[in-house]
Amino acid sequence: MVEIFKTKNSTCGYIFFPNYNGYNYKVPHGIFNNLEKHNLKKFGCPSISSISNKVYSANSYISVEIEIGLKDNEPYYEYVLDEKSTVLNDEIHLFMKSICFIDYANGVLNFQLLSPYALVTDDKELEFTTIMPNMKTENCLYVHGGYRPYYWIRNFNSAWTLKDHSKPGKLYFNIEDPMVSLVFNKSVKLNYIEADKKILNYINNSVHTNTIRKNLSKVYSNTLSRRPKKLLKP
Repeated sequence: MVEIFKTKNSTCGYIFFPNYNGYNYKVPHGIFNNLEKHNLKKFGCPSISSISNKVYSANSYISVEIEIGLKDNEPYYEYVLDEKSTVLNDEIHLFMKSICFIDYANGVLNFQLLSPYALVTDDKELEFTTIMPNMKTENCLYVHGGYRPYYWIRNFNSAWTLKDHSKPGKLYFNIEDPMVSLVFNKSVKLNYIEADKKILNYINNSVHTNTIRKNLSKVYSNTLSRRPKKLLKP
């Protein structure tokens, strides 16, 4: 019998990446939503239910409308916070500045809302790809990314670019809607874990290296040579 929908299984944890936004005080983890799998078995279709343990999302930790665009060929972003769910003070504007990244290079506008989520696994074959979250947008395209977290522990962000540079784009982040979604190449049992000393030491081998070095192949090799055989607890 041909097992059309058979898939390999894996185990993975997720952490909140330390100082993910470089802010000068610790962001309370309670504002971060859990990465949760999509309930796809309710559709009753085996081709859909077979990926129910592969697709995960996390809702946004802040409700905000962000406009991105170009003015005089320079990138900009503006935002309007949701007053019903957000305390409006000087601190929240510093926080917004720390979680918004924008850049314009080689004719491509890149905007990212920083995310704290990072994956930890002892499975060398496990790979994930970020996919467009189910949220409202205007004139924006999602920028996909992915890698094998066994080798590199880093946070992944909600990344976007403009469709039409002649007009602005809008992103509607809401605490009730996903800001990040990802799909694995295996069925995964994904749980939140605390970043212990072993995990943090491994992260410290690679964090912020891209701000110092251009060619990172040697850095990757150095980092991997210091990886413990196991990072997940039994």
